[in-house]
Amino acid sequence: MRIAYISYEHPLGIVGGGIGTYIGQISKLMASRGHEIEVFSGHMDQNQTLNIDGYTLHLIKSSNSSEFRKNVLAKFIDRHEAKLFEVIESPEYGADALLIKKKFPNLPLAVKLHTPSFLVSLLNNYNGTFLKKLRFIIGGLIRGKIVKPYWIYNKENDPEYQLFLLSNSVCSPSNSLKKIVNEAWGNKAISVIPNLFIPSIDLIPAAKKDEDAITVTFIGKLERRKGILDLIKAIPMILKEEQKIHFMFVGTPLGSPNKGLKMDEYINLKLKKHINHIEFKGFVAYQEMDKVFKETDICIFPSLWENFPTVCLEAMSAGIPVIGTGNGGMADIIENDKTGILIHKNSPKEITQAIVKLKRNYKLRKEIAVNGRKHILENYNGDKMGKIIEGFYKKTIEAH
Repeated sequence: MRIAYISYEHPLGIVGGGIGTYIGQISKLMASRGHEIEVFSGHMDQNQTLNIDGYTLHLIKSSNSSEFRKNVLAKFIDRHEAKLFEVIESPEYGADALLIKKKFPNLPLAVKLHTPSFLVSLLNNYNGTFLKKLRFIIGGLIRGKIVKPYWIYNKENDPEYQLFLLSNSVCSPSNSLKKIVNEAWGNKAISVIPNLFIPSIDLIPAAKKDEDAITVTFIGKLERRKGILDLIKAIPMILKEEQKIHFMFVGTPLGSPNKGLKMDEYINLKLKKHINHIEFKGFVAYQEMDKVFKETDICIFPSLWENFPTVCLEAMSAGIPVIGTGNGGMADIIENDKTGILIHKNSPKEITQAIVKLKRNYKLRKEIAVNGRKHILENYNGDKMGKIIEGFYKKTIEAH
């Protein structure tokens, strides 16, 4: 098949997170399986075409996803007219392929769900305070206008919803996201296909003894939806039980509950009595994550909700015991007390209990590390997932 992936994110362009990692891996896999692959992604500084890992990568200069959605069209038209693509795939997040699908309505489009923007906003509670909303309404009245409240989601104006409607097929990595999208956007057929994951790290760290100091690592954007506020509350409780624990935060700090403070500054403020136990690494590129895992004994992902987090697959494949919330896609990945530990969201108490439990049980840490890595390698590998994805694309082509 001749396949195009349209994604603002890519490991060699805009490095955002799980979407970029997925695009890099799926493109390499499908090229290795004999398909003709071209990827269209964003870049902050330049337009460039590269040949890597058996596929062609077109980097389109764009400062944000909305700009990329427009800028990618000309390059895609040029490549599609040179030789027709049989199917294209795009994430719903950012609606990257929306204008392409409108230009070529007969071109089969597969939409891969990651996490829609409306859900990100809901989880982060970006809508503002009552006072902020009141000022917005009054400001409109002063200007002689009746303004529509910005905090009320209107799917009809959402380009991601428009892309969903135009798609010929949709897939979700998790049952949880499928249910959320069906409830918000309508009962369109959605296939559940887990994300593939091909480890780049061949690592199983030696589990430390019960009496040794350990490092617990949080990986992800430092923001509310990642459960960071619950972890902040848990840390003093954990250190009261076990002093030999170091906490490492890996990820870009975003806004905090204190206006004007980034989340790392907020954490330092809240945990000033425990400052010697915390460390911030900032953003770490995917290619450098092996250094993080070599320093890590336990990974904690206390998110309010997650789709099918690549970083969870990454940590487990590296032989790191993982603690994650069970109300989203991590429940599809982790078998409690066997391949990881599942906790409830918004529960500093359960975070504390899980970390202390693993700290005090060397044998359990080691068993979870081995079982978790085996689970990822057996269930999300390229051979198994490649066949499933090829079948999904064939159905997409037949459905258009």
